[in-house]
Amino acid sequence: MSIFPLSYRVVGQDDYMLEIAVGTDGGYCVNCGDHTSHEPRSGTLDKTRRAKLEAVMGRAVECLGQSWTSPAPEGAEGFNAELALGEGAARRVFRFWEGALGEQPELEAAVRELEVI
Repeated sequence: MSIFPLSYRVVGQDDYMLEIAVGTDGGYCVNCGDHTSHEPRSGTLDKTRRAKLEAVMGRAVECLGQSWTSPAPEGAEGFNAELALGEGAARRVFRFWEGALGEQPELEAAVRELEVI
């Protein structure tokens, strides 16, 4: 399964928002949602970064399996996120709240790899 295209979207408290998209060609766009201090940025992943991202995401998909949702418990604070990998029938979508990262080390590793783009 190809992990590309991939998208990661986070929504948090106090209007926090982060979107990262990586296309099949390795082109990426990072949008922090706060254009007053963080302009959107884009570029193309180099071979090393792309290979590392593919490896980390590949391990995550193997461990996480098919698409799933892990909603926040009632009253919980923190961010909610969606990670979508691939396209068509092979596409997998994982929706989770911040607490799921501590329960899913592969998911946490995937998110941390995206955050350094």
